[in-house]
Amino acid sequence: MPFNLFRKKIQENPTIIKYWRKNPKSIEKYQFIYHFLPHPKTKRRASLISNKAIFLYCSLIILIAVAFRIIPKFAPGVLGYASNINIKDLLEYTNKKRGDTGLSDLRLNAKLTAAAQAKAADMFKDGYWSHVAPDGAEPWDFILGQNYDYIYAGENLAKNFSTSKEVVEAWFKSPSHKSNLLGANYDEVGFAVVNGVMNGYETTLVVQMFGRPRQPSMVASVYEEKNVLEGQKSETLVAPVQGSQTSAAEEPAKVAIAPASPKVDVTIATKSISLAFGGFVGSLLAVDLFYSKKKGINKLTGQTFAHLFILLVVIAGIWFVLKPGIVL
Repeated sequence: MPFNLFRKKIQENPTIIKYWRKNPKSIEKYQFIYHFLPHPKTKRRASLISNKAIFLYCSLIILIAVAFRIIPKFAPGVLGYASNINIKDLLEYTNKKRGDTGLSDLRLNAKLTAAAQAKAADMFKDGYWSHVAPDGAEPWDFILGQNYDYIYAGENLAKNFSTSKEVVEAWFKSPSHKSNLLGANYDEVGFAVVNGVMNGYETTLVVQMFGRPRQPSMVASVYEEKNVLEGQKSETLVAPVQGSQTSAAEEPAKVAIAPASPKVDVTIATKSISLAFGGFVGSLLAVDLFYSKKKGINKLTGQTFAHLFILLVVIAGIWFVLKPGIVL
């Protein structure tokens, strides 16, 4: 019985107080403790893991997921994936993976880096997440647009990651991306790490472009690699203003882009919600089983596990929908 209803009944019939005083056992089922512990008399689960409670938890999680999808449409940039990714670390982790398998290191090439920056800017500009642009432009178009004459070339994409290591590990775990990462036909690589808003979410796009120049003498030197890394230090994040090709005589115009600062980090929020709900309900279930065994409360627990399973499925579904870190 809700407390407000109970208080109203007392006001309407003062004699009820005498009843409660003479029957203290009847008070127990309204005690706060039975929100967390099973009732020894009625053989019922704790109210916080009752059918109604589980339904409420599932509804709340679904509501949060829907909100995470709707908010970006009305307030772009509020939700996002905060990251700490840079070209130097991407190059280091990429070459470490290659070194572990006996392959030579890739050199950082300025033209491939410019091509990767152009591709990232183009994806933000036209709002697409694909190797092929809506206008039909392919990765090779961006590479050739920087006057990079290649024999072999490849591209890896990533978004919504937090660190450089996570990006490279995700590429390494994907067979198609791994074949690029450990491609013996590649001598050089270029990276772009660009922040922006895509589909309403603040995110970081990472573009990795591989190549082998037609002339071996054109392979990037240590000096060129050093210049590219120094340029990235002076321009926190750089992206071409024009997302497509440029003429041979022209350098792509560049603009520094400030690091993303979403008000709500989707990764942290998703993990927190999942851990909060999972930990809370899991703890209640553990207490329920322990207390039932200790007090010898013989009750069917199949429904408890069934509803817990439903809750975990909902949490897993939300985690999958809002899953950070996607490679392409």
